[in-house]
Amino acid sequence: MAQAIGSLATLIDGSTGYALTPVAFADLPAATGAGPLACVSDSNTIVWGAIIAGGGANKVLAFFNGTNWTVAGK
Repeated sequence: MAQAIGSLATLIDGSTGYALTPVAFADLPAATGAGPLACVSDSNTIVWGAIIAGGGANKVLAFFNGTNWTVAGK
């Protein structure tokens, strides 16, 4: 799982962090355990902690909580 999410991120600079490539919700890799992060380009919600479904126009940081992708930031 970590490799699939990792392929959607780019190390910008060792001191500044990562840039996540925005992807459609339907294109997120299958997650099996809590912890993965992704940038979702078509979230139906921007409410922190809400379960994400695709089809919207919102770009959010998503967190997989072990069961669902949820909004971690907007």
